[in-house]
Amino acid sequence: MSQKGNRLSGEELHELGIKWVYKHIKDEYEILSVNIEFEENPQILARKDEDMYFIVVKTSTYPDLGSLSPMAAEEIIKHADKHKAKILFAHVGIANADTKNEAEMAYPAKGGQYYINYNGLSIEPNILMQPE
Repeated sequence: MSQKGNRLSGEELHELGIKWVYKHIKDEYEILSVNIEFEENPQILARKDEDMYFIVVKTSTYPDLGSLSPMAAEEIIKHADKHKAKILFAHVGIANADTKNEAEMAYPAKGGQYYINYNGLSIEPNILMQPE
């Protein structure tokens, strides 16, 4: 059983998710900046084919994927509109790979091995719909 003091903190999970996404998009996008601040959005500012992208990375632990709150979504939409940027989302899930116990998979440990659930960048049509 993993000890509580050995578990990744929320900030460490967040940073691990951002690093994972960065690693998987850096050859396709020109990365302009990366922001690892826990409450700030977007996490990655990128360019591709003359378009600016705000890439929002949200990370959670097994069995969940990271998600964006409605209030944060509204803020990022306004920010992106102001800068004429497109928004992409990266939902990341991290599991402790050093255990056979499914309950313990929800507690990734510092210095441990991880299973990463990441299906690439996506557009969230329900979040991005403009109110009428």
